[in-house]
Amino acid sequence: MKQLFEPVLFAGRQTLIWDYQLYTDDHYKGYYHWHQCCEIMFVHRGQGSIVVNQQMYDIRPGMLFFFQPYQLHRISSDVSPDRPFIRTIFYLDPLTAEQLLQGFAKRKAVFTALWQGNNPYCGFDLGDHLETMEWIYGNYNQCRSKSAGEDAEDITMLLLQLLSCLGTGERSLIHTGERRNLRYSEQIMNWIEAHYQEEVTLDQLAAETHLSKSYVSRIFHQETGGRLVDYLTARRLKQACRLLETTDLTVERIGRTVGFPNSSYFNQLFKRVLGLSPLQYRKGS
Repeated sequence: MKQLFEPVLFAGRQTLIWDYQLYTDDHYKGYYHWHQCCEIMFVHRGQGSIVVNQQMYDIRPGMLFFFQPYQLHRISSDVSPDRPFIRTIFYLDPLTAEQLLQGFAKRKAVFTALWQGNNPYCGFDLGDHLETMEWIYGNYNQCRSKSAGEDAEDITMLLLQLLSCLGTGERSLIHTGERRNLRYSEQIMNWIEAHYQEEVTLDQLAAETHLSKSYVSRIFHQETGGRLVDYLTARRLKQACRLLETTDLTVERIGRTVGFPNSSYFNQLFKRVLGLSPLQYRKGS
């Protein structure tokens, strides 16, 4: 498993880190991770799946994804030379973005709902506005390449245009309407969310989903592209990181709290996945 926490480093007074039309056609193996800032991803081409917030989304052209700070997510795409995964990703500090949006009350409210709200969805289908979205991204990339450095006005315009596509008021795509039926993998993730602090077994998950033990692991991998054990480990370690940052609990107590009763194993696993011991992580954070 790769490192879970991937800090995004803004140099100097940098506001936005921009990766335009990232192209992958040979290998794309996703893993669970999170960042300390907002991540906004737009899909130009590709197919696959995204797991976030105990939900799974299909990757397809025109999808816009907004990942909140410290939100655990996994992006997995099926790629080949004739089926590349092309996406634009930019990272943004939310407090800076809200400052840029001062004076644009409706769109600022949409942005605040995206990064602070409890909206159950983080993926938005803008396929009907694909040409508009391509123009917005292409225009900003052109402006950015012509500028000697960042231009606050260009960044503000980019945000306003994207937020306008998401709509405001009754036209907003950000709502808490009726949810579709959950897939098996989402049922499993919801159960893990409530029980990850405990011992988790395939027998429990099989009983919860009314599936066989072998099929539980198989359907989770088929639907999400990742292993069930990796998701459970990532969820537990994410909570461990939060407790290390916000409490004075001992490392041994934190390990037990998040589902690792063996403190030696917890220390070894934490260092192998995050590259630091729990105490080093606490000092660094």
